[in-house]
Amino acid sequence: MVFILHRYIFRELLKIFILTSIALGVVMSLGSILRPIQEYGVGPKQVFDLLCYFLPVTMTFVLPVAALFATTLVYGRFAADNEFDACRSSGISPSMLFYPALILAIVIAIANLLLSFHVVPAYVQRADMAVKADAKQILFRNIQRQGYYSMPGGRFRIYADAADLKNSGLLGVVIVDDNPKKEKKLITAEAAKIDFECTPKKNEVKVIAKNAYQVDSLGGVYFKAVSVLAEFPNLMSDNVKFRKIDQINEIKLSPITYPPIAKVSYDAYEQLTIELLNQDIEAAFDANQTYELHNENTVIRFKAQKTSLEPKGVILLAGNAELFEYDKITNEQTKNFHGEKIMLQLSNETETRPSTKLVLTFPDAIWLDRGVEFIKPRYSARDLFLPDAISSKLGDNVIDTADAHKFLTKPSARLTELVKQMNKRINVTFLQIKAEIHSRLVFGIGCITLILIGTELGIRFRGGHLLTAFGISSIPAAALLIFIMMGKNITKNQHSSVGADAGVILMWSGLALLTIISIVLYRKLLKS
Repeated sequence: MVFILHRYIFRELLKIFILTSIALGVVMSLGSILRPIQEYGVGPKQVFDLLCYFLPVTMTFVLPVAALFATTLVYGRFAADNEFDACRSSGISPSMLFYPALILAIVIAIANLLLSFHVVPAYVQRADMAVKADAKQILFRNIQRQGYYSMPGGRFRIYADAADLKNSGLLGVVIVDDNPKKEKKLITAEAAKIDFECTPKKNEVKVIAKNAYQVDSLGGVYFKAVSVLAEFPNLMSDNVKFRKIDQINEIKLSPITYPPIAKVSYDAYEQLTIELLNQDIEAAFDANQTYELHNENTVIRFKAQKTSLEPKGVILLAGNAELFEYDKITNEQTKNFHGEKIMLQLSNETETRPSTKLVLTFPDAIWLDRGVEFIKPRYSARDLFLPDAISSKLGDNVIDTADAHKFLTKPSARLTELVKQMNKRINVTFLQIKAEIHSRLVFGIGCITLILIGTELGIRFRGGHLLTAFGISSIPAAALLIFIMMGKNITKNQHSSVGADAGVILMWSGLALLTIISIVLYRKLLKS
């Protein structure tokens, strides 16, 4: 008898639960894909793929709501038809009637925990990779339709008169690189070739412009070929809330694996590198010596009266600057320039970070040929290796090396600020991890309490409209979400170590309060 009754209630619960889950899941998935459509301009096929990827993501919230709606509706109707009273009169305990709802609640709680800790992060990362894998089509589609493509964030834009998707080529190209952390520049070129590198960690776009003219803070200069790097940002996977539990543990063990931490750490490490180099060059100039750098083909020696650090990690060598270029194989001098200043900085076009290559720029370089002076608008030497004296002072651990900044007698205010930002980012990330883990646990376990409250309210409000019980049972769900959000915000407060524990306590207090409410409602049902 009881088994038949349980089967009947289960069947009714599952019918409403499944239909509600499908409807809510599709609606929420459509809302989730609006951002990638707007920022990336994905095509129809990619929209369908993203819809499939985001459907499991929305299930974290859809399943509890659907289960709450199903239990409230089924048990409310069950009580409204006097079936609940009939079962009690026949000697069936009310607790026995709650078994289907309890089992559904436990299943939803387990499913929610699995989704939040494993499934949702995996599908978000798949959606991210799907967009990045289609980066070539996205870029060329936008250029063909609009005449330009702006990378998400709007700092890097490519304009072209014509696009050849098959050969990855562009004609009549204008490139605007407005990254505030790099040298702002505008490049015009007859043609350009687009190369893409897609990996799980990044997706880089390399534009190789031919017969190009570059305009920047130093003026204009012509290049036979010049390359520019840009990166597609991650869709959502650069957020702790979209990380699997094993990835979260990896971040705790090795913070540099988390891109937001890696970015600020590399900035600090590269600033340390350039300051150590500036210190070494200054020592050589004080000893009235030239300083030597080299790449695979060329050896360069230079000297100047003084050296100074400029913003954005640039070393300025000023005052009667001289440069001597030698062939690396024959050791013969090939060029000799003099002028007002030389600029030295780390290359921002390397494929890996932190950068280990240098770029030397000598604007308005003057050389003498048969008694006649000529001016080269811009002499540049790229891919110069860091001197061994500098490399030996830089450790393999980027974070520890930047934080300690040993061998540096006078760290600049910029380096101090970057190290401060790095440590703050690490601290904030660890607090975010703590808040995220506890919020997932509270919400997952809280599904049991919420569904039981919905069941109890459905029976209690059997005399009114069934949706009234669902509306009232949504109030505890909203209260739990408020407790979780407040707790997360308090936990992520990096200014107070006490605040982190207070936030966690607040989240679990919300769950405890709802559990007490559920027990009180259940006891009242037993007495009525």
